Amino acid sequence: MQNNWLIEVMRRAQRGPFMKENEFDLQVVRRIKALVKEYGLKYDPKTLVPADDDMADRLFQAGLQLFVEVGVYCQSTERCIQFSRDEVLSRLAQAPSAVTLGTGKDAVVMRHRQVEDPNRPIVHSGPTGTPASERYHPLILLSCAQEPLVDCLGAGSVSTYFGEQIIPGTPLEILGARRDAGVAREAVRQAGRPGMHINDVALPLTCAGKMAAYDPNAGLRSTDGILVSQMVELKTDYDQLSRVAHLYNVGGVIVDLMTPLLGGVGGRAEGTALVSVADHLLGVVLYDADYHMFSLTHLNYVNNTDPLGIWVQAMVGQALSRNTPIVLLSDTYTLSGPGTTELLYECAVDTLVQTVCGFNVQGAGTTGGFKTDHTTGLEARFIGEVSRAAVGVTRQQANELVPALMRGYIETLHDPKRGYPFPEVYDEQTVEPKPRWLEQYETVKAEIRQLGLPV
Repeated sequence: MQNNWLIEVMRRAQRGPFMKENEFDLQVVRRIKALVKEYGLKYDPKTLVPADDDMADRLFQAGLQLFVEVGVYCQSTERCIQFSRDEVLSRLAQAPSAVTLGTGKDAVVMRHRQVEDPNRPIVHSGPTGTPASERYHPLILLSCAQEPLVDCLGAGSVSTYFGEQIIPGTPLEILGARRDAGVAREAVRQAGRPGMHINDVALPLTCAGKMAAYDPNAGLRSTDGILVSQMVELKTDYDQLSRVAHLYNVGGVIVDLMTPLLGGVGGRAEGTALVSVADHLLGVVLYDADYHMFSLTHLNYVNNTDPLGIWVQAMVGQALSRNTPIVLLSDTYTLSGPGTTELLYECAVDTLVQTVCGFNVQGAGTTGGFKTDHTTGLEARFIGEVSRAAVGVTRQQANELVPALMRGYIETLHDPKRGYPFPEVYDEQTVEPKPRWLEQYETVKAEIRQLGLPV
């Protein structure tokens, strides 16, 4: 996207059709229901990883039609930003199919992946969606950055600054953003990987806070990323669009973050998959994203490892991999926490499906985000190993493996095992997993090998 296209986006945000937000939501809900029926999209609980190319293509076309028909709602102006089908397809054709992340010997190229792609996915990690404390945040980041199979680091977020609660739009947000960026930069340095890509500093909720994270020496660099977020569903505002302008100025990596809610505006699995495709198109057309971070979340469970979430990820990945050139990344959100075998099984299912269906992988966000400091580098290591083992697995094979792997946690969805905070499962001095957590990890690996996945 050139700056003049951003000007055009702003023009339409100011002059598009006026509409109240609840009217836009109702329009989206109605069109999703109609398009699900029109395109014959159907969730089958017995086939969580469909090998149905025709349905994947229909899903893409349905998402494209939704995006063209309803557009994007700008909350700052209460107007709809609209695009023609030809404009959307033109922007899509120009979207990057690969992006270089990081610098020097630590740089990696994250590419568009095909369904059943023979190349391994790039692995992002860190406290994804899981809060961290000022005390343990540096150790958590180091535990992830030091894992050889982790390619990129998410800086996560800490909600306090010297014990004081951070309020968005205040000086503490600026100070906290700079601190978290510096902690992430120091973590990759201590891990011997100073050029590793950092994919965001999640603490700041405003453009000013995100801008404060940039510091070539002690914070984010132009080879790092900043999230430009979508508000569910198909909404943006001037703060998010201002991040795009800032990232143009510094040459930073634009990361399109979407958080579709399973059980929200999209309704059931089919509608959520449909609007998720449209969300990705928003990231292409409005944000000129270098890569797209798909953070599907169940409205009740606050995870994406339940059967419905697995089906949505499988279908969205296939639809976009088959019909676009864009670079995809899917988050793993679990209900379980560190120190439980359930967490590892949740990671195994999500990573297997993401790898087979065209995504690069990120995780894990644990405990539904409810427990502070419940993140470690060991599950990041496990995700990296599963992602490599899943290369070469077909959709049919994945569909057979998923129910067997789900037995490791499915009975705890309604009463999840939240596990233990970082200092109870990791040695603070050596930043290595304690024996019991390591033993559980080895046990699950052995069990997964017996099921046929060569971790």
